[in-house]
Amino acid sequence: MNLFLLDVSIEPVSRNLADYEYLWVFLLLLLVVILIEAVVIALFKITNFWKALLGSACVNIVSTVIGYLLINKLGSLTQGLSSINEWLLFLAETIILEGIVMMLLYSRFPKAKLWLTTVVMNLASYIFLYLISSL
Repeated sequence: MNLFLLDVSIEPVSRNLADYEYLWVFLLLLLVVILIEAVVIALFKITNFWKALLGSACVNIVSTVIGYLLINKLGSLTQGLSSINEWLLFLAETIILEGIVMMLLYSRFPKAKLWLTTVVMNLASYIFLYLISSL
């Protein structure tokens, strides 16, 4: 199973729209990623957990939509890359996109703290996704 869409994606066996199994897996993984990243945001004391959950959802929805567009337009750029290089490329793209959204959502916090939070939360979620994809 391939798990890319910046934060979450799956590569279905078929492109049949009636195949909702993949949609449920995608949504479940996205919810787990949102939860992981909300915990990190709260641990960095950016905001309380419930507000962090909302912020994480916003950040991840934006990066998922942009990721979908990027993968459809630039997907051929990753052909020929090793699996680990693909993961690193998508991690870097996600950190940049989510860092920008974090700056917009939490502009009253120091930029360095927001970038560090963004890096840590994405490392945590990508480690989770990598482990799940290895099963």
